[in-house]
Amino acid sequence: MSLVHSLLQAIVKVDGDALVMHAGDKPYVVSPTGQTDLASRGLTLEAVNGVVSQLLPLPLQNALDEFGAVQHELAPMAEFPGEHFTVVAARGGDDVWTEIRRRRIPENDRIPDEIFAPPSPQADDFALPVEMLGFDTPDLEDAAPRVEAVAPAVEAIEDVHELDNDLLLPDAGQLWPGHVASPMTVAEETYDAPPIAAPVAPSRPTPPVAVPVASPQPAPPIAAPVEPPQPAPSIVAPIAPPMVASVEPPRQASTAEPRSVPPLPQQPAVVLNISRNPIRSEAPPPAVEDPTLSGLERLLRVSSARGASTLYLSSDSRPSVRVDGELQMLAGEPVHVGRDVESLLLTLMPERSHEALRTGAATEWICDIEGVGRVRCMSFRDQRGPGGVFRLMPTRSVSADQLGLPKQVQSLAIEPEGLILVAGLRSSGKRTTMAALVDLMNRTRRDHIITIEREINIRHERGSSFISQREVRGGDEDMLAEARAALREDPDVLVIEDLRTGPLMNVALEAAAAGRLVIGGFSAHTATGAIDRIIDLYAPEYRRQVQMALSDSLRGVIAQVLLRKIGGGRLPAREVLLNTPAVSGVIAEGKTSQLPMAIEGGRRYGMMPLNDALVGLVQSGSVTAGDAYRHSPDRPGFLAALNRQGLDTTFAEHFA
Repeated sequence: MSLVHSLLQAIVKVDGDALVMHAGDKPYVVSPTGQTDLASRGLTLEAVNGVVSQLLPLPLQNALDEFGAVQHELAPMAEFPGEHFTVVAARGGDDVWTEIRRRRIPENDRIPDEIFAPPSPQADDFALPVEMLGFDTPDLEDAAPRVEAVAPAVEAIEDVHELDNDLLLPDAGQLWPGHVASPMTVAEETYDAPPIAAPVAPSRPTPPVAVPVASPQPAPPIAAPVEPPQPAPSIVAPIAPPMVASVEPPRQASTAEPRSVPPLPQQPAVVLNISRNPIRSEAPPPAVEDPTLSGLERLLRVSSARGASTLYLSSDSRPSVRVDGELQMLAGEPVHVGRDVESLLLTLMPERSHEALRTGAATEWICDIEGVGRVRCMSFRDQRGPGGVFRLMPTRSVSADQLGLPKQVQSLAIEPEGLILVAGLRSSGKRTTMAALVDLMNRTRRDHIITIEREINIRHERGSSFISQREVRGGDEDMLAEARAALREDPDVLVIEDLRTGPLMNVALEAAAAGRLVIGGFSAHTATGAIDRIIDLYAPEYRRQVQMALSDSLRGVIAQVLLRKIGGGRLPAREVLLNTPAVSGVIAEGKTSQLPMAIEGGRRYGMMPLNDALVGLVQSGSVTAGDAYRHSPDRPGFLAALNRQGLDTTFAEHFA
């Protein structure tokens, strides 16, 4: 039985809706009664790529590398009458996931079985330990039929290649047939892949699984792994006038005449978060004085212990770290010359990047350090010599309560549709606030959420929602192409980290108008400034149309700044604008200069001017008045508010 047939059989036998495979996670079937894991360990990137090569024709594999997402309808199979299967695959950076969705054709629309050849005999069922399957129920009698149902798929996946001496996944010859055979082999195996030979019994102890083998065969030689091709730049169509046509019309009942095989409605995607494995252990980090650690790993542990977000290495200087936004030298560290920096970089740099380091080209890679977490590493060369920048990524998002988000802001996360803007300048904490809203939705909603980020810093674990995080390292055109591709996957919530171009704003507004909730980041100091800058993205002849779209779709704007906290750390000050009828009318009429007054008058609804938040921080003694004054959008109004509270304003003389 081929791998494709085994995977489809696993879905059908447990009456599942989809089978999901993602690099770094265990493959599993989603069914109305729960989730059934098909392996005891996660899949490697090479294994998922090998499965994709058998599910997709060669042209679609190339399209996946180029555009980042594809969808493919599998040809009907006689073994599964009345069943329709769709393959959806997405690739982001070094991550890839694929999903096989199942749709059932109504009985009265099925093609008669007589036109098909007799179905091929099914593989013998065999028992599998219940511990290897992620059943929620403790009733072993209820679990046994499901164990037997997915056994062929488990066998097929475990026949594919060996992972960490515990999970069998495909060897090189099965994973990448295009690299060991002619290109036609890949295309042919997509539709009629030959059965994968059962491997020779491994020497390691394994769970008791009875695998029928006709005769022992020697395992094929393992070829050297070949890296998948890098995605080419996406080709984006010319920008269309804003709001001319929706990305997707509002979902409604079809009124088309019935046909013999009617079009099937698209179901919400079932996806995994694009990040791979947990990146930080809960145990305390080991001592940084461990003499077995490499020099760079020791520096990263020291930086993490001090709460740094970034480590900097440069020739002829001491290492530096950024803590709470401030750059400071690492005390006690020696000055590193160019040879020292190069040696430090080589200890963690993948071999494929060594040549780039020698030639002076910039390179980038990601590594996982136990006790530290995921680290994004970048090397460079300047007039002094080689250097590196290492960004330490948070292990998990900060909750809305931990961030101190008011209830009115948290209530935006339960909106079924519309547009939520999170505004702020550079290093204002926009991404942290957006991640907190996603975390809140992940704990309170049961939706399909897709995030499009320029850099995945915060990894969302699987909660009550399905979250897929996409990283776009290219330019605005790549971000636009990824956003459009995401909408084809029918998300309930779309999060776009940076809505800084007119075409991206078009996608956001049209998606909100089509009944989705969109959360977007925008670079602006205040809520009023964000609305003004969005309107200014468009030519004058389109601004009226954009104003009407904003007045209808906008649900709220959170504009924030980060201030240095007295005693260490940073604190946010937020301005909150909610789209009340008064605010909606002001935006529709283009009288954005009246928005500050609308915020003042909307305090009873939970709106908050930025000056009020700044004055509150000064009054509580959390920040200095001078720092709050520098971040105020209305400095005379800020001083007047301090005077009303009886606070000293003589500091302002130094800013004259």
